[in-house]
Amino acid sequence: MAGRECAECTACCVVLLIDDDDFKKPADQVCSNLMDKGGCKIYTKRPSVCQGWYCAWRFMEQLGDEWRPDRSGVLLRSDEDGIIFQPIRDPLDVLTTQRAIELIGGGIAQGISLSMTIPTKKGYRSFGMDLNEPLEAAVQSRHFPSIKAKLIELIEFSSKQNTSPIALIASDY
Repeated sequence: MAGRECAECTACCVVLLIDDDDFKKPADQVCSNLMDKGGCKIYTKRPSVCQGWYCAWRFMEQLGDEWRPDRSGVLLRSDEDGIIFQPIRDPLDVLTTQRAIELIGGGIAQGISLSMTIPTKKGYRSFGMDLNEPLEAAVQSRHFPSIKAKLIELIEFSSKQNTSPIALIASDY
């Protein structure tokens, strides 16, 4: 979208796992090419995986400026199945706000496939969970406290799951 620039936001340069033929970066680790004040040291020759990736805030018109990841605390990503909510701050704080619940509830009500990835133990992969089925009844009730309570339950469940360690990836970059 025109006017949607990353500016100071560097969430994707930190939280995303990149395991591409041209570039490798572990999840939840700062990219070695990220400059101290933001921006990429190799911007003009960055790998194609970085050139072609945009968070959902950059292309979803319905998301206001408050949804930029560094402002909202949530990196919204799209994949072939729908939208993924990936918190970059405390999931209980950023995914249970009225704004987040309205977006999640609205997406579920429209039949958009939604999921979330919730951090588990430090150094371990996040746990991914579909949101549509477990939140469907609460969303249909249109009762905000019920939706929030169910979302808290799902976040707490996800955070306790055993996941695999984040593999360190050797990188030439």
